[in-house]
Amino acid sequence: MCGLIAVRAFGVSDNLQRRAQHALNTLARRGPDAEALHQVEQAPLTVLGHCRLAILDTSRAAQQPMRCPLTGTTLVFNGAIYNFVELRNELRELGCVFVTDGDTEVLLHGWRIWGEAVFSRCNGMWAVVLWDSSSGDLVYCRDRLGVKPLYLHHDGREATLASEISAIAVMRGGYPAPNPEKLFDFLVTGFSEQGTATFFEGIHAIPPGMVCRMSRTGHFSARPYHQWPEPGSMAPLSAAELRPLLEDAIRLRLRADVPVASLLSGGLDSAIITRVALNASQQPRQALTGAFTYGYCEAEQAPFDETARAAALMQSSGHADLHRIVRYSPIPSADELMALVGVQGEPFATPSALASFRTYRAIREQGYKVVLSGEGADELFGGYPARYLSVAARDALKSGRLVGLVNMLRHRAFPPGLLLNRLVWELPRAPLSTLLRRHRPSADLMSDDLWDSQRHRLAAIQNGMRSSLEDLLRQDQLNNLLPMVLRIADRNSMSAGVELRSPFMDHRLVERALSTPALMRVSERHSKTLLRTAFRGLLPASITDTPKNTGFGHAEQFLVSRLPWQELLNDMPSALRAFLNTDKLRSRLATDNQHSTLWLALSVALWYRKFYG
Repeated sequence: MCGLIAVRAFGVSDNLQRRAQHALNTLARRGPDAEALHQVEQAPLTVLGHCRLAILDTSRAAQQPMRCPLTGTTLVFNGAIYNFVELRNELRELGCVFVTDGDTEVLLHGWRIWGEAVFSRCNGMWAVVLWDSSSGDLVYCRDRLGVKPLYLHHDGREATLASEISAIAVMRGGYPAPNPEKLFDFLVTGFSEQGTATFFEGIHAIPPGMVCRMSRTGHFSARPYHQWPEPGSMAPLSAAELRPLLEDAIRLRLRADVPVASLLSGGLDSAIITRVALNASQQPRQALTGAFTYGYCEAEQAPFDETARAAALMQSSGHADLHRIVRYSPIPSADELMALVGVQGEPFATPSALASFRTYRAIREQGYKVVLSGEGADELFGGYPARYLSVAARDALKSGRLVGLVNMLRHRAFPPGLLLNRLVWELPRAPLSTLLRRHRPSADLMSDDLWDSQRHRLAAIQNGMRSSLEDLLRQDQLNNLLPMVLRIADRNSMSAGVELRSPFMDHRLVERALSTPALMRVSERHSKTLLRTAFRGLLPASITDTPKNTGFGHAEQFLVSRLPWQELLNDMPSALRAFLNTDKLRSRLATDNQHSTLWLALSVALWYRKFYG
């Protein structure tokens, strides 16, 4: 788990290695254990840089950039290949000799033996850049879901690949202009990671599941090494199959040569991970030695505090001594809030991100480098009942399945007003535009210039909002919600030098879930039916049979008006007015009647202040 940079100059480039070193310095928090640069032997001028968070084989021999002694191919890698032991055994049978006991050398030998096919053999999360000695190509690749980040900027003279946009900004001498299309989409939908565009013009995320190449002459190519199955193309996932598959994913993600902890809330996903990991901890190189829960200091936040439920689980498992509770006030200082904004690098959809930002720091302070967490369970198994059941109700209404609609409304699994919200997107474009500007603060707070120049994008947004439940679950997993969750999780964890591992992101599990009909994953009564059924008996009924009403950092979502916005919105850069009506934003924040999308506008304002102020 690390930070990486790769720079290639296609002409004369001043001080490339010195600038690459400065860029690598911006990633130091991702890998505080070691750093190095390597300049390849052949033209064009190419530099690979790496800062290391040592997790597997913590010796100096496993440091990067790592060079193949047989071919000269050189690699930098951010992530973890969980099945590296099995792959190494295969490669040894093919004659490979290993000098390290980690996953990086497995990738290097795997490239030599299997070429691009190595990536389809990997179970893990990764962003990899390698200089291929035989072709001179820079080859770069992300894992199937894009758990680990990788960005590209290319201006015709110089191309930079990096784990974070901050490193690219150093290489080009500053941040590019804001991307108005991205700002518009975010303020309308709240989604930040759709497609490859970023909030900065000319900087793009490398798409997941692709092997990309940059030739010595600057020619770019890409091809998929993985494609997700369509619904119904595989047998539906049953509860009986789900449990052993997830248990194996958890066991694989326990592999580490450093202490491993779990992030434990009071809910189903983290309870499954923690209990299974505790049961597996007798195996070699597998030991869960801590579980951390985020809680609040003040009684006012008691309804959102999950520490009692988490403590009860640890007590029932016989491992109460491993439980750690960290408590905070939900209201950050201005400095802490802006530190979070800086770490995230782009606008983000919820202030609840503050909870993980704090928790990973506390975890690292107690000596842990690896944390297991439950990202992806909600998107895979329908864990947002209000979001998904309101769509199921709309689908039932549109198709005339009135009995199903009545049943969903009778169970009161979502506020009936959400059904109306869904139906609004069925309106023609003109009345839809009027309603958005009138009733959604984040849309209303856009400048007139931004709205007028980008309102044509409503056609694509509206098409997505009209998706069926089946399509919505798939979009949330691959394009909408999960990529946003993964970005927030990566930046927050890596800012503390913590590797975050998510068993629900195991590609074997994702494939089976995506091929399982939506209504098998989302019932009319509550969320995550398959998960609850699969783990009854292992977990207390209070967890498997009782949906919780809170989430990680839940209190922060409802306290936007109490954030230290007054001092932060003073003396904002005047150019922000091209995108936001800052006077109206201040006025809305000062009122008691807060809408959930108000944070979106504030997030944009704070991002602009941080990176353009």
